[in-house]
Amino acid sequence: MTKQIKITYALFGLSILSVILHNAIFAYFKIEEPVFFVLTFVFFLSFVISVIYSTISYIKKGEPKDLWKLGWIGLFGLIGLIPGFNYGFFGFFGFFGFFGAKGWKKIKKETPKYTLK
Repeated sequence: MTKQIKITYALFGLSILSVILHNAIFAYFKIEEPVFFVLTFVFFLSFVISVIYSTISYIKKGEPKDLWKLGWIGLFGLIGLIPGFNYGFFGFFGFFGFFGAKGWKKIKKETPKYTLK
């Protein structure tokens, strides 16, 4: 797994962990603490930026080759099926498109090695 994809996974995991810690602290101490609340937004925004950067990088340069490994994150879109959740959760289904990225071909403009004079 490439470093860029590992960073994306780490940011996603950290955002989920900070949500859990924020809720646990609130449940235990009954106070609204801002640290993990802000960290959640920072990690999730960084995750989204990382996904967008990886996608643009893949389209332009063909790297990272394992971009398709982010496709399973689309399963979190199923949260939108739970009554009471916003339909915006279905936006995660866009990540399923990364499974198709495994078959994308990068078209390069090759320069000829020899030129005729």
